[in-house]
Amino acid sequence: MITKLTSLLLVSIFKNVLKDKILVSFVEFLDGLSSDEKDFSKDLKSYSNFISEFYEISNSQNLYEYVKNLIYTDENIISKGCTDCIKDNITLLETAKYELKLFDNLLSFDYETIKDLFLFKYSRMSELISHLPKFNCDNKINFDLDDIINSYSKKGYGIFSCYSAFKYTEECAINPVKYFDSVNFGDLKNYKYQQDILKNNTLAFLQGKQANNILLYGDRGCGKSSSVKALINEFKEYNLKIIQVYKEAFLKLPELYEKLRNLPLKFVIFADDISFDEDEKNFSSIKAILEGSLSNKPDNVIIYATTNRMHLVKESFSSREGNEVHYNDTIDEMVSLSDRFGIMLTFSSLTKYEYLDIVRQIASDCCITVDEKLNLKACEFAMQKGIMTPRIARQFIIDFISNN
Repeated sequence: MITKLTSLLLVSIFKNVLKDKILVSFVEFLDGLSSDEKDFSKDLKSYSNFISEFYEISNSQNLYEYVKNLIYTDENIISKGCTDCIKDNITLLETAKYELKLFDNLLSFDYETIKDLFLFKYSRMSELISHLPKFNCDNKINFDLDDIINSYSKKGYGIFSCYSAFKYTEECAINPVKYFDSVNFGDLKNYKYQQDILKNNTLAFLQGKQANNILLYGDRGCGKSSSVKALINEFKEYNLKIIQVYKEAFLKLPELYEKLRNLPLKFVIFADDISFDEDEKNFSSIKAILEGSLSNKPDNVIIYATTNRMHLVKESFSSREGNEVHYNDTIDEMVSLSDRFGIMLTFSSLTKYEYLDIVRQIASDCCITVDEKLNLKACEFAMQKGIMTPRIARQFIIDFISNN
């Protein structure tokens, strides 16, 4: 037993796994139980601490599955360089296989084994030992390095293997969105033409073909952002990821590119509701970063942005009057930002007929009978809002349900 625990000191590739709070608690308990010191209260307390950590943190009460998830999502030299080069590195692979055996050995200490060790060390405490809190550890299957490498290749590692959506901060941090606003294209009741172009471009990107950055332009509430979010569910089999970047973090895009460049995943960089003032600081730098800077955009990254403005720049009356000597150059500078997107999809506000058709579709989904009275109420609701969009149609149905 001492040899098994001591050998964990040799772990180098999967060293981060051993830093996990539950495993630290587990190993500390086993260390104490394997020592010559006989202190039943101390060993029992150490075991209780492990059980408490395990029940609190682990979603499943199976220690093997918990450790397996740690290994399959671990950020290490193999997961970060999961290429043919790694597969040909015999020394590295043999080391990894040996370390996985060490984890197999560690997990051989299941509940029954631990209870036997307690009884061996404290035979007079058999009655209390028989009531040790249980944990599951189905360790009949040993860890398979080939399967682990294959998982790294398809799902990535670390937070990228656990989440689909992320936010990028000014501090260059990539934070996961734990409760992603998941949307299906089936929930979006109009703009099928625009959505088909978006889906086809994304599919080409995922298949390694040439694809364009896309600017989704149009009135508020028409489903521009929702269409981008719906791509996650549409292309689940490709394990597509989305990273939302706010305007304040645009200048940090080159750093984000380098973080993503060598990952075996595809990323949509999502800039939602963007626009700039004429005197926006670093405007030219942002334009260059979107396309044209020395740091080229990785092949596994594409940019989708939404805006309510055709040319992304808020113009003042003075700019239209041409107060600058090089007025035309200034306007070209504004327009050129939009030109960084190869495709522009327009989401215009709806006609009355289109609006009522969406109301009908949503009402049908909610098992609501559609008649002239409902249509009239829907139009009155839209008039109060000042616009007819899919968002207003959905809000109307929610309001109708809550009041009937």
